[in-house]
Amino acid sequence: MSAPAMQPQRRVLGLIFLTVFMDIVGFSIIIPLFPHLLEHYIQTEGSAGTLIGWLSSAAEWMGGDTVFKKTVLFGGLLSTLYSLLQFVFSPIWGSLSDRFGRRTILTVTLFGSALSYGLWIFAAHFWLVVLTRLICGMMAGNIAVASAAAADITSEKERTKGMAVVGIAIGMGFLCGPIIGGLTAPETKGIVHVATDYAFGLNLFSKPALIAACMAAANFLLVLAFFPETLAVANRAKKDAIRPSIFDLANVKSSEVRRTSLANLIYQIGFTGMENTIVFLTLALFAYSPRDNAMLFLFNGVSLVLAQGLSRRVVGRIGQRKVVMFGFSIAALAFIIVAIIPTPLTAGGALPGWAKPIFFMGMGLISFATGLILPSVSALVSLYSDASEQGRNLGILRSAGSLARVIGPISAALLYFHFGNHFWVYVGAAILMIPAFWVIRQLPDPVVAGK
Repeated sequence: MSAPAMQPQRRVLGLIFLTVFMDIVGFSIIIPLFPHLLEHYIQTEGSAGTLIGWLSSAAEWMGGDTVFKKTVLFGGLLSTLYSLLQFVFSPIWGSLSDRFGRRTILTVTLFGSALSYGLWIFAAHFWLVVLTRLICGMMAGNIAVASAAAADITSEKERTKGMAVVGIAIGMGFLCGPIIGGLTAPETKGIVHVATDYAFGLNLFSKPALIAACMAAANFLLVLAFFPETLAVANRAKKDAIRPSIFDLANVKSSEVRRTSLANLIYQIGFTGMENTIVFLTLALFAYSPRDNAMLFLFNGVSLVLAQGLSRRVVGRIGQRKVVMFGFSIAALAFIIVAIIPTPLTAGGALPGWAKPIFFMGMGLISFATGLILPSVSALVSLYSDASEQGRNLGILRSAGSLARVIGPISAALLYFHFGNHFWVYVGAAILMIPAFWVIRQLPDPVVAGK
């Protein structure tokens, strides 16, 4: 590609990065708020005749005898609901973008996201919070559209670079969003939860909701003003192989790609289960507020970035496959480390002095393992793929991660809810690392051109 042609491509890839990054930041702002947000609505309207009252009654029938257990279950349900809608709507928005263009569909989905966050600002009742997550989940298919736009402007040889831009933006968004959400959340100590008869009105979490809404609105205006259409009219309404579903995995020619995607699915079920329950665990162990959790997410992010830097250094020596295996081994150890930390209830009311250092060691190792695994898994799929199937196979890998976000949160929430503590959530995640490790161990080392 000539130098003049490179400038527009770099500019559009930069816009794609910014669009995806801002979208994920807005979505993930709510993550550190879940325990306190759900507790707030349970205490203010957890009576008969309301949605959360009905859910509370169902949770009590299932054995949810404490507010904490209810918040764990409801958090898992909300996360799974969002991820399920994202999983369902991604191919729908992608197909519509094939017909009407990427820019048009991006503006529609980003406007819908801004609307959902704007509604969250005034969600005085819980059913409005659920509605905002429903709308947000349906609009989250814009990641598939952004991926398709990246594929439009890159050749088959450069397809991996385009997909990497989207992947990095997602990772950076999940790092920054929870930090912003935690730092802008209200101090939870001493809060008086006041009920209101009005469904619409400002609530304790309107400030982080306002930030999410502003980011979504800015993202919408950015696309409307600067994002070019990347799909030529002549190429529209044709089958696009860049956004396949995980259910297309059986049709992939390369058995190595199929097995790598399967290992990624298994790993991410364990990881997303941990990710969904971590803020409930810090509340149970250390009575953490959302602002405390912001510091935890910052610590995790630094660990992940360090691992990605190390990964680039060691890949040339031991190869991508062994880096992934090393990452699975570290993750299994880290999950066990966190699992053995007693809760105040099992420790007789007070945690031992080693609990917090061990917790941070375990979380740092989990983040470190993730920094090793995710880039190397993507690289493995790319190396195992023919040039003509790079984008398609990377799309299947990302779809596997989306399916894991449907399965992992609700599975972990049900385990936490049933047992009343985190032990089996983290032991289960550690056990999942065994088949993931075994699948990657059976693979051959990919052939790298030039070696």
